[in-house]
Amino acid sequence: MPSYLFRRAVAFTATTAAVCALALTSSTAASAALVPDYFSDSAPNAALALTPLGTHEAGVYAESAAEIVQAYRDRLFVVNAQAGTVVVLDNTDPEHPAELFSIASTGVANSLAVRDDGLGVVAFEAETKTDKGHLLFFDANEDSAEAAVLGEVEVGALPDMVTVSKDGKYAVVANEGEPADDFSLDPEGSVSVVTLPAGVAAPAQSAVKTAGFGAFEAGGAKTLAPEVRVFGPDVAAPDQGDKPLTANRVSRNLEPEYITVDGTTAYAALQEANAIAVIDLTKPEVTSILPLGYKDYGTPGNGLDASDRDPQGAPTVNIKTYPGLKGLYMPDGIQSFQATVGGKTATYLVTANEGDAREWGVEGTDSYFIDEARVKDLGKDGLAGICATGPLSEIANIQKDDVLGRLKVVTDLGKAEGADCYSELYAYGGRSFSIWDTTGDLVFDSGDDFEQITSQIPGLVFNASNDNNTSNDRSDDKGPEPENVTIGVVGGKTYAFVGLERVGGVMVYDITDPAAAQFVTYVNNRDYTQDVKTAAAGDLGPEGIQFISALRSSTGTPQLVVGSEVSGTTTVWDVEQLTASQPDVRVLTINDFHGRLVQETGGVAGAAVLAGAVDKYRQQNPNTLFVSAGDNIGASAFESFIDDDDPTIDALVAAGLDASAVGNHEFDQGFDDLVNDVIPSFESDEHADAMSDFALGANVFMKGTDEHALQPYTIKTVNGTKIAFVGVVTTQTAGMVSPDGIAGIEFRDLVDSANDAAADAVAEGADVVILLAHEGAASSAIEASQSGDAFGDLVENASDDIDAIVSAHTHQRYAHEIGGRPVIQAHQYGTALGTLDIELTETGELESITGGTVSLYDSVVSQHVAYPQTETTSIVDDAAKVANEKGQVQVGSITADILRGKTSTGSEDRGAHSTLGNTVADVYLWATSTNPGYGGQDAQIAFMNPGGLRNDLLFGDDNGAMSYREVANVQPFGNTLVTLDLTGAQIKEILEQQWQPDGASRPKLALGVSKGFTFEYDPAAARGAHVVSMQYQGDEVDPTDTFRVVTNSFLSAGGDNFFSFADGENVLDSGQIDLQATVDFFAAAGGPVAPSPANRAYLIGEHPPVEGTDPGTDPGTGPGTDPGTTPPTPVNPGGNPPAAGVQRGGDWAQVDVGSGRVERGGTLRVALSGLEPNQTVAATLFSDPVVVSGIPAADAQGRLSFAVAIPSDIALGDHRLVITSAGLDPIEVGVTVVAPGALAATGSEFPWGIAAGGAALLMVAGSALFVIRKRRDSTAG
Repeated sequence: MPSYLFRRAVAFTATTAAVCALALTSSTAASAALVPDYFSDSAPNAALALTPLGTHEAGVYAESAAEIVQAYRDRLFVVNAQAGTVVVLDNTDPEHPAELFSIASTGVANSLAVRDDGLGVVAFEAETKTDKGHLLFFDANEDSAEAAVLGEVEVGALPDMVTVSKDGKYAVVANEGEPADDFSLDPEGSVSVVTLPAGVAAPAQSAVKTAGFGAFEAGGAKTLAPEVRVFGPDVAAPDQGDKPLTANRVSRNLEPEYITVDGTTAYAALQEANAIAVIDLTKPEVTSILPLGYKDYGTPGNGLDASDRDPQGAPTVNIKTYPGLKGLYMPDGIQSFQATVGGKTATYLVTANEGDAREWGVEGTDSYFIDEARVKDLGKDGLAGICATGPLSEIANIQKDDVLGRLKVVTDLGKAEGADCYSELYAYGGRSFSIWDTTGDLVFDSGDDFEQITSQIPGLVFNASNDNNTSNDRSDDKGPEPENVTIGVVGGKTYAFVGLERVGGVMVYDITDPAAAQFVTYVNNRDYTQDVKTAAAGDLGPEGIQFISALRSSTGTPQLVVGSEVSGTTTVWDVEQLTASQPDVRVLTINDFHGRLVQETGGVAGAAVLAGAVDKYRQQNPNTLFVSAGDNIGASAFESFIDDDDPTIDALVAAGLDASAVGNHEFDQGFDDLVNDVIPSFESDEHADAMSDFALGANVFMKGTDEHALQPYTIKTVNGTKIAFVGVVTTQTAGMVSPDGIAGIEFRDLVDSANDAAADAVAEGADVVILLAHEGAASSAIEASQSGDAFGDLVENASDDIDAIVSAHTHQRYAHEIGGRPVIQAHQYGTALGTLDIELTETGELESITGGTVSLYDSVVSQHVAYPQTETTSIVDDAAKVANEKGQVQVGSITADILRGKTSTGSEDRGAHSTLGNTVADVYLWATSTNPGYGGQDAQIAFMNPGGLRNDLLFGDDNGAMSYREVANVQPFGNTLVTLDLTGAQIKEILEQQWQPDGASRPKLALGVSKGFTFEYDPAAARGAHVVSMQYQGDEVDPTDTFRVVTNSFLSAGGDNFFSFADGENVLDSGQIDLQATVDFFAAAGGPVAPSPANRAYLIGEHPPVEGTDPGTDPGTGPGTDPGTTPPTPVNPGGNPPAAGVQRGGDWAQVDVGSGRVERGGTLRVALSGLEPNQTVAATLFSDPVVVSGIPAADAQGRLSFAVAIPSDIALGDHRLVITSAGLDPIEVGVTVVAPGALAATGSEFPWGIAAGGAALLMVAGSALFVIRKRRDSTAG
């Protein structure tokens, strides 16, 4: 780690600009020359080679003028501590990085990070380093400091390192909290977590939360492992006050140095403590501290060169082991990555084991403290000596300079308990890099590799420092001193790049298998024959290091950027994959994009990243085509659907789509819409017709003729080679869309149509024919592509004219070679790109074609592979704004809250059967039976998993109105509805699987079931025996009966441990998205939708509800439910009603109507508690009377709620609400109806006691609503 004394001294001697002002650049800063002969040493068969491209020189020596580096698009951002600024470099031409401008603030710039959209953040320590520091936020897209600076927030003392979580939600900063230079104050170390805005803007101060180490103090809630070093004298924190020094000793001792983030967990290196802190970012809270243990320098492979005087004046390389000598890993840089080994994916941590001593105060004064001593000084000046017995006694002449005498060791470790001598010695750092699991267990350490490798390179001065060319200069200290590490993926392999701060250069290791990491290469842009104070010496003191992936770099090939603090240079390296080459032609493919414009969970990259990746592939290889196998639109994400899919078409055009087959969803709005609206939009020509490259469909014919309804193929010429694309679409399309919309066309055999079109293309001169088939295999296994279904038939019988098959429709990911021909599919929603690499002969004919897929989200480093394309980003941003506005449009209404299962405290309980789960099941059943737009086999029973329900539908204060967005937030995953055949026995197995396997996160997942199906269960029964009986339309279900069942695509594949769904037969995807079906359901309701009863699953000994309409025919507005014995119809008891809000009569429930006052034409909201689970009631408002329908059964806590619509012509004055339940006395509640406007306008008088806690809807980021595309204006371009 750099010296903060040194850095602050140079920073504050510079003239600091005003806060956030533009800092003038040095006149000597410039693009600089590389050393003529850089060092490079590689392992045999190394897969990578690093070559320096160019360097930028700050023109200032030994003043930390180039430290941390961060790449963003074609720019590099470099921390210049000498000037107290961040320097912005143009890296468009990496051979000549050019300075653009600088950003400055008060204090010392320590670190920076930039989010993918350009929101940048710089960590500044205060001028008095024990004061609180701040984060400066800036827009990395701007062209001047004045325009770039956005604002700042305050954080802890000495913010040493800042990073942004990969999901962009948090900025995380390590507040190191070092003591004052004179050791008069010692702030507490901490980690600040800043919740970031969605856009490029500075957060408010309220967004900053700080996690400290107070829980690990003596007597605290958490236990601190004794191996975590807490040492040295106690000095008060700036805000110590009356707090005893013992109360925050741990907090002042622990100094977070460097941070890496994995999901919502951060890992902070506590260097001097030789530990890693684990932080939960969502709270935030330090959840644990992992001690790293010790390196054994007595083990073979763990040697070190321990002396700079062996002999004095002519030191030699002497790497050997020493019994009793240990090393504290003491990492500085830390990174995280994911690796899959043996089919198991896990997160790993990589550390650069630098080592660091503590030295504070003024030597010779009482305040001076240092924790190190040379071995030869042990036993002197009050220091304990070395024990006469033990492993150290085996080392002859241990305290001589040419043995261990010169080595620096810590003084607080190594003494045996009760002894006053050192039985072991502990040196600083590991002289290595290590890989750890997330529990702190060591997985790999590079041992003595770094010293062994550098000692054997001719011309390299072994263990020289960064400010001299003296051999062995650092042997007595920390050797080559690994400072920092970055992770990169090249050619499917994961690499660690480790910067060596002292001797210089970068070590590269293949860490694809974390436990078996292998050295690849070492490079060093340094000339040891030159004066270190001159530019000719090259790079001195590598501090910051960043890998830039190929699709994120300015050149389209991977780069490594290294900032060197002593030389003040920033050097860009090309990272070459030695075994890779560009094909003659590359075809990129997508399928089933479904309007996924914005980034979502599950690797959905969004249209802008997709376009950015395509641009970069084209930069790598101009002979690149980009095509789709269909379902670009339809069943789209909310941001696309709500604007008639226009944004998706615009985005794909901006991404450079060259051709596309049609999918079944292109016909959602009918053939006329496809021809008159969709195709003209893709072609940007309102006069375009059906013969379009963007709607290829060789098997789509005008009904009863041989006339192609769509263009069967297109030919693209690439560098003289003709490449044909033939399109076909699943013949199931006819049953997946409205019959009226496709009345004039028909879908013919895939094989015959594909082969005929391919033959025609070849006859027209095509050199290569690629089939874009909107049909696919049921799974990623190669056997699924060779089965006897429609796709297997296509694969087997496609003619020899077809050179490759790009498939779709089944949302799978695979890349097979079958019969010498690639067969690929690139998953769904733009999570991946398919690739076809084509090699040609000298005459332009096909020589080979190789298929593959590549993810657009790199799970190894938790990062999208490319930056968003600017043009497409603008399209997506505009679409999101429109969606936000149109999302408020009402799609229907409800009569009362429709809720997920709840606990007694009102939190979600997925083990409780719910009105929402059953209502959604009713939606599924309606959508695949009586829905006019559905053409498939009618379903009879529907199931819904509780984990797919992410929000309640709340009646609210808008009379139950439901907006697009509210409905969308219930099911944000965009699953399709799948129908399948199941026997009664299989359905029972599925119901038994509600009780989850041992070790599952929840013991029970209560399925929602549709109207007409009920089941009785015993929660206390043994596993496999919970379900007592099942009924369909009142009749007992026989195990041999077969039912047509509908559920979502997640459950149909056996999700949530409901494995028996996967055993169903005659499985068909309806093509309907779950949320689309919900919106259509509301539209078809013709009135408010009532909650479905929760007790279709009923306890043993009770009775199922009796529902008033047949399943599948009523979208949800029918009468209420009965508990087996129908609740008696309420009657008017006569006499005077109770006073408003007063209850009398039966005491079996508590009825809450608030004040009981309601306006004519308004809504009276009613809440009941104290009921039995699943109990049902009836209610009527007298005197008119007003019969209330759709009242749900009581939930597991005995609560229910409903609303009474008050007629606009009801008499003003006193009324009574009568509530009945089977076998119980009626309850009366007084209600007073007043004139409109008579109630106070300050809000509802009703407390809504039970439901109020959930009244605010959570707006889930990235959620999507999927509904049928509405017809756009026919003139839309």
